[in-house]
Amino acid sequence: MPNGDLSVAYPQVCIRTNRTPEKTDMAPIVKKADEVANRFPQEDYNNRSKAVMMHLTKEFGSGKFGHTWINVFHDRGGATAPTSYSYREGKGYVKNHALDKPTRSFHLQRCVTLNSPKKQIKILEDVIVPELNMASYFAGLAMGMPNADPQNGAYTPIHNCAWFGGIVWNVLMQEEHVFAQPFNGAAHANVWGMPFMKAVKSIYEPGMIAEGLKKAGSR
Repeated sequence: MPNGDLSVAYPQVCIRTNRTPEKTDMAPIVKKADEVANRFPQEDYNNRSKAVMMHLTKEFGSGKFGHTWINVFHDRGGATAPTSYSYREGKGYVKNHALDKPTRSFHLQRCVTLNSPKKQIKILEDVIVPELNMASYFAGLAMGMPNADPQNGAYTPIHNCAWFGGIVWNVLMQEEHVFAQPFNGAAHANVWGMPFMKAVKSIYEPGMIAEGLKKAGSR
């Protein structure tokens, strides 16, 4: 629905994804990343990491694994234009992006009434989003992302649309949906030339967003 969930009181916030509820199979993605890394000598961590990061960022940013975004519907009739929030490849944080409009088709959504809309939207925009942007910015610097920006953060394979949307939702709504799948980053750190991967224990992705929403009874 362009105006959210008509069975939920307005104003309302919705998390949406165009993915079906099944987690992404990471095995072929990891296999391809290994192949990309192995084009360079084992000791050439710099080029291995750059090549893998470029490959993974394009893979996750391509949309082939789906997309996740947040829409805020201020009123039932749309007198006030809805607001959208998301993360996109090459941009990081985006607000009211043309591809996140409420008319965009989706597979699942979860909508909840904003009981204190001014306060909640202020928390979203002035607290949650800046903290996520700074987290992805510093991570992007560590990963060598050329477009890391403290204002808008950095889109990375880890800090993707599902990471942003999932955390925004759980924090803002004070819910505890599982939107990430386990991932043993330490097993790939040396092969990919990325020491920071040793700290990665999970990856947010749209398939897991859909699984979490389905378990919550979303439709």
